[in-house]
Amino acid sequence: MEWIGPYTIDELLDSVLDPSHRPPESDGVYLISEKSWTGQPTSVCDPLYVGSNTGKSKRFRTRIGDLIADMFGFFGSETGHHSGGESLHKHCRSKQLNPKQLHIAWLENCSCVRCVENEIYDQLEPSLNKNRPTRCKEHQ
Repeated sequence: MEWIGPYTIDELLDSVLDPSHRPPESDGVYLISEKSWTGQPTSVCDPLYVGSNTGKSKRFRTRIGDLIADMFGFFGSETGHHSGGESLHKHCRSKQLNPKQLHIAWLENCSCVRCVENEIYDQLEPSLNKNRPTRCKEHQ
């Protein structure tokens, strides 16, 4: 699997009409980092958050939309959509960093998003994931 991106959040939002910059509907895993990278991400890119869609739903693209909305602070005390987005928002506020400057990349056509998400989590140890991603019940 090859990474698509990384793009800054600003680049991703500026290219909303370009299908090549659009995340897939399902079977994907994304990474948010503070710095850009080429090839494969490493700890040097300051990995912040790794995630995927829940279950086998076709909500991967929607999940990234939820992440971005919450990353920019579009949530209330009881109305957030994405805990990772809320963590990223708090991170950006504490560092006086515009969320548009963060980087996003994703893997497509993952045969098992849970296994891939856990593999990336183990390799990169993203700093803002509050919990280890749920392990795959099928492959463990």
